[in-house]
Amino acid sequence: MVKPRPGMTSDAPVAVLSELKAVPMLAELSATSLQWLGSQVKLRDIPAGQALFMQEAWGSVVYLILAGWAKVRRALRAQDSTKTLALLGPGAWVGEMAVLDEAPRSRDVLALTPLRVAGIPAATFKALMLREPQLCYQLACSLSRRLRLANLQADLDQQSPPLRVVHTLVQLAEAFGEKTPQGMRIVYPPPQDLADISQVSRETALAVLSRLQQQGVIQPLPEQQSLLLIRYAKLLEATRLL
Repeated sequence: MVKPRPGMTSDAPVAVLSELKAVPMLAELSATSLQWLGSQVKLRDIPAGQALFMQEAWGSVVYLILAGWAKVRRALRAQDSTKTLALLGPGAWVGEMAVLDEAPRSRDVLALTPLRVAGIPAATFKALMLREPQLCYQLACSLSRRLRLANLQADLDQQSPPLRVVHTLVQLAEAFGEKTPQGMRIVYPPPQDLADISQVSRETALAVLSRLQQQGVIQPLPEQQSLLLIRYAKLLEATRLL
């Protein structure tokens, strides 16, 4: 159980606690730990397109995405451009690596949609890791999934371009998808971001999305910035070839 340090209040606003309790990864925290965490975090709203942090900046805060989607990108110095590596949704930790190994940020993270995040000071985050084994375990599982996905991404060049795109859609759904009666809902990935992650051209990504829509497998929901995977089981079956 995390104990507040001398002179530190453990009273957290009810609204903050309500948002933190809604995150499954925090569900196992003791009431005292959750209260203490709630008194330490800062909730922020990040407009779409704004950076949460930039590559090579020193990290003193870990972020937990409460709502919205962010994209992780790498700066390509030689081409003076960037490449999107991943999309992150609600429940994702962001920036924990720089805090844990006390090194500069390795990637840029930008708000893809309007973003709601909880900023957790490094000292608070480390204290929770040491005193809440269940949270430490959940973080380890999250990092393991991220590593597994990175390994799969490295093998994508052996697959056909359409299957690469389908793989990306399924991975987004597996990690952050919202189950609805109509199907699995994910963020509608911008074509270039989808192309970067899938390691295909923008034209190929658009063509695959168009074909899947014509086949009734997916349905764009522009007003919600979402993509509905209507026949998700079919997409999932295709990725088992990987």
